[in-house]
Amino acid sequence: MEVIHEKNAFHRRVAWAAVAALLFLRIPFSVYITYSFPSDEQWGPSIYQVGTYFLIAFLIWWERDALSDVHLDTLSLIMIVLFKPVQTLLLDYWRIDIPLAFPHPVGLSIWLIAIGLILALWRSGYKPVPIKVGSWGWLLAGLFIGFVLSTLLNLGIFQSNAGFTGRGYTALSSVTTSTGAAFLYQLGFAAISEEPVFRGFLWGYLRRSGLQEIWVWLAQAILFMSAHLYFKDALPFNFWVVVPAAGLLLGLLAWRSRSIAAGMLAHAAYNAGVYVILLKLVTPY
Repeated sequence: MEVIHEKNAFHRRVAWAAVAALLFLRIPFSVYITYSFPSDEQWGPSIYQVGTYFLIAFLIWWERDALSDVHLDTLSLIMIVLFKPVQTLLLDYWRIDIPLAFPHPVGLSIWLIAIGLILALWRSGYKPVPIKVGSWGWLLAGLFIGFVLSTLLNLGIFQSNAGFTGRGYTALSSVTTSTGAAFLYQLGFAAISEEPVFRGFLWGYLRRSGLQEIWVWLAQAILFMSAHLYFKDALPFNFWVVVPAAGLLLGLLAWRSRSIAAGMLAHAAYNAGVYVILLKLVTPY
């Protein structure tokens, strides 16, 4: 009995150490490199993304016998394994020459992590849990919520710009076409880097420690807000209103569905809409 207790204690210590490293990468490290380096300095963001993906993959393997405790189901696992490598392909497709783009060594490391995770789970005898019918409904809800919120928050910008340029339906067509690729990119970029951390492992470990879920829900939203500190001066409305509201909404999706899959789609859909509307329409061609 004592040996089992010590083994469980070791398991918890390693898990919390990995979560602490994930939070360090997302909050002080990511905020620091955003404030301290120019936008074309790509090594800092590459370290953050590769390090985060590696730690997420490690924790998936570490918790392979109890993934439901950390809101990871088969759908979210598929997205984590598939769409992070897709992000590197999209960077290459868009001819964005940064270390994370395929086939640069840093970009290839993302593929190695994904393949390594698949092999590690397979060798451990892991059996994916069958996908429940209700899970598909949550995915549709996540997509709907993400795109609707993105559209509502940016509708004024869209209308004024479309009217000013006279592009009309041509502009709308451009947005719809670009949103598909932007959505896949954001699924690999933001959703996979943040949802497993805040609404997955952190949530599950705080709940295991005995904290009531209402406080877990609030705590993860506060930490999520602090991870976007770089919005405070440039985009104060986003920092004080949009980000905390998103943290609470994404947390609610994970809480009710017991999976981060719907939140990942909502996160990617919202970000994709914001980036396409603001960058493609507001920025002149």
